Amino acid sequence: MIKRLLVWRITFFASFSKAYLVSPRIRSTMIEFLSSPYPLTKSTSSTLLFALGTGAFVAFFLIVFQPFGTREFQSETKYLFLAGYGVVISLVILLGSKLPLVLFPKVFEEERWTVGKHILYSTLVFALVFFACYVYKDLALGNPVSWRGFLGFFPIALSIAVFPIAGLVVGDYVRQLQRHTKLAAAANSHLAHPLPKADSLKITLPDENGKPVLELLPTQLLYLQAADNYVEVFHLENAATPRRTILRNSLSALETVPGNGCLFRCHRSYLVNLSLVERVTGNAQGYRLHFAGLEASVPVARGRSAEVLDKLR
Repeated sequence: MIKRLLVWRITFFASFSKAYLVSPRIRSTMIEFLSSPYPLTKSTSSTLLFALGTGAFVAFFLIVFQPFGTREFQSETKYLFLAGYGVVISLVILLGSKLPLVLFPKVFEEERWTVGKHILYSTLVFALVFFACYVYKDLALGNPVSWRGFLGFFPIALSIAVFPIAGLVVGDYVRQLQRHTKLAAAANSHLAHPLPKADSLKITLPDENGKPVLELLPTQLLYLQAADNYVEVFHLENAATPRRTILRNSLSALETVPGNGCLFRCHRSYLVNLSLVERVTGNAQGYRLHFAGLEASVPVARGRSAEVLDKLR
């Protein structure tokens, strides 16, 4: 059966690769889809729940159904041994989901995270889970680790796993994309209404020494973006021309500047003037705010999404 599965997958990959290489349209569509934004970070509680739930399910499945020849295996600690797989899987998923983000923050930046990267990352986590389970089996039974057996079976297991992994990622992508697109469209319907007039008092933005650098009306100030030890101020000149001014200061310090009540922190790196948002778009990661005359858009943190949409309404 395993040989048939392997032959089928080799045939499938060969057919898919041929179509991918021959058809520019398929290749372009696939690249575009795999490059689509995808959410990366999740709360520690949800990650912990997923890891524990997956481990508990595997342990339950092994103990109740005893597949893969485990029914014939006899030992006084058989059920404890089978439950150990669940513990190993939970630990590896938890470490694989959190540790790389801490060790390699530049690689795991959510704004650059895509569907393709997440499929690859999830497949690598699965590979780590499978490796840990294989080592656990031999160590728990007091056997030397059989690397030849592992290397022989691992490609087959990986080729089987990549399809459900890709299916789960694609399904989650479509679900989140539809949800965020729908809510963004609802927010845009409210943005079509005339905006209230902003306060005529100017906002003074200083540098880190308190020296005034910019004086702007609320109707001129679009958003502020943190950039290391500086802040990039995007504003309008002559009420129409977008400009960028760099201040040596922190976003937190400018957040407390008197008179900047028009600004709202929608993300840890952004303060935005919601009254000047031209439109909202949604993707699988969440929402982005767009301003007239600017190509760049501002991301909305998932924890702030509901509040931002509510304020825009």
